[in-house]
Amino acid sequence: MASDTFRFSLADSVAFLNPEHWDRVTRRSGLFMSRPFLGLLEQHLPGNLSTHYALVYDGGRPVAAVVAQSLEIRVADLSSGNLPKVAPGFWRSLGEASQRTISRVTKHVVLLDDLLPWPFREEEAPEAGAGELWPGVAADLWHRFGRLLKTAERAAEIPVAWVHLRFLVCGNLLSTGPHGAAFAEGEDPAKLWPAVVEALVRIRKSSTLFGESDMMMIKDLTDQQAEAGLALRRSKFRRFDTEPNMVLDLKPSWTSFDDCLRDMKSDYRSRIKKTRQNLEDAGIVLERLRPEDVETCASEIYALYHQVHDQQKMRLATIGEAWIPALARQYQDDFRTVVARPKEGGQILGFVTLLRDGDGAYGYYIGFDKTAAARGVPLYVCLIYAGVAEAIGMRASRIVLGRTALEPKAQIGAKPLPMCGYLRHRSAAFNLAIPTILAVLPASDQPPDRHPFKQ
Repeated sequence: MASDTFRFSLADSVAFLNPEHWDRVTRRSGLFMSRPFLGLLEQHLPGNLSTHYALVYDGGRPVAAVVAQSLEIRVADLSSGNLPKVAPGFWRSLGEASQRTISRVTKHVVLLDDLLPWPFREEEAPEAGAGELWPGVAADLWHRFGRLLKTAERAAEIPVAWVHLRFLVCGNLLSTGPHGAAFAEGEDPAKLWPAVVEALVRIRKSSTLFGESDMMMIKDLTDQQAEAGLALRRSKFRRFDTEPNMVLDLKPSWTSFDDCLRDMKSDYRSRIKKTRQNLEDAGIVLERLRPEDVETCASEIYALYHQVHDQQKMRLATIGEAWIPALARQYQDDFRTVVARPKEGGQILGFVTLLRDGDGAYGYYIGFDKTAAARGVPLYVCLIYAGVAEAIGMRASRIVLGRTALEPKAQIGAKPLPMCGYLRHRSAAFNLAIPTILAVLPASDQPPDRHPFKQ
């Protein structure tokens, strides 16, 4: 399929595109690429985000749809807690990232007829008599290089950390998963990914009011989108890995959370029962809110959301107070909110929301009182259990639990779904510096290997 056969329709609102064409392309792509969800999101968009969309046509036939968002951030904002005026950890992270890169691509400098590995780790610096033709010269060059590198690091530390970058993200920063590109049924995604990249380039160039984006990012691809990797690498994108999504498959025979527990090995089952009993002993009960009650409790829910959100490693977008009530109003029984509060009534101490997506469900937002949790009240894990119970009640086939707190999710049988992203700078020269940006991204945690269910 030749690239010159593609035609593009770009818009800043999904409502401005042909609705029948959009629905035809995204029919199999789930709720997060549907027009109702995207339209609702536009009404409650975080203040630092702008929305962009594209339909790709081949010979007048819609073959692909693209969802993108743009925002401006600082490199310092990519790391939890932000980087202070002097950030010694920044270059340590950069050094670790550089060593990983160097381990993949071994470089050598030819010193006459001998090979001198370069660059050295400190403990591997050449010593006189080590076999090089000019060992003294080699050692002197290494030590000079080391001093120069340290000086350059100190000089560059502050300006790099506070650089502002404009990002164009293919995907949705308010969801987790591959929600940035969809392909019509019967089309070959491998042939259409170059068209997706072209659509993103056109979106970037057309955003004159916002300003051309410095960076383009493809968000949350999985192994099922493996065909994207070749096209993106050919377009000079750099891959980075993220923490996996934790997904729990739900058995059709389960009609309640107790059924799930009965299928577990005794030690896992006992641990979960004890945790739930601890919550009850603390005088805390879990209850599901009606959609109309979510709005009544909006301010309490929003405050608890911030107690968790503000501690996250990366915070590229922050929802508004009206977003969760809006989801409850629009999706009714397909959007569920469970809260934890004292038996005798009073302020909400935690909440979890669940959103149906086809035959699956997403654990969408969670928040809890950090002070109560510090006293040992098991709010977080019990809210996860409550989300699983609601997904079973929905008759969902699986629940996506997100990519944080991997251990408690593995304890109830969730398995990791690996995800990655791709980055590219609009300048070919600056694109070579992307490893510097990736160095401040939080390191991906490895999911624990747990097998709680009976064989």
